[in-house]
Amino acid sequence: MTVVAFRILIILLADIVIGTMLDFLRADSTREFTFVFNICPWLTWVFAAVCAVSAGYLVWSLVKKVDTRRMYMTPAMLFALCLFLFAIVLLYRYLTMMMIVSAMVIASVLFAVYYIYTNLLY
Repeated sequence: MTVVAFRILIILLADIVIGTMLDFLRADSTREFTFVFNICPWLTWVFAAVCAVSAGYLVWSLVKKVDTRRMYMTPAMLFALCLFLFAIVLLYRYLTMMMIVSAMVIASVLFAVYYIYTNLLY
């Protein structure tokens, strides 16, 4: 398999895991209540820190001009995934499950099309 296929599979796996976790949370109202009021504020800070670290890693790799063509998980992918998780946790109270899943699917399809397009044409 090529690196592009692995990257697309990583994003697909992330979608499956995130979707399963969200479905698990929404299945029980007490579980969702506990998540929203007890766990979500802490996760917001955790994912903000992880997002900041991944942004620093992305900037470092761009400044050092690290060759990421053969990496399965590039710094840009890592930052995008951390940013998406941070956005989910931050906006969980305001978005419906359908909006979150739709955003995941649209982002994944755009990601896959981008990587296939750049790999085949350039």
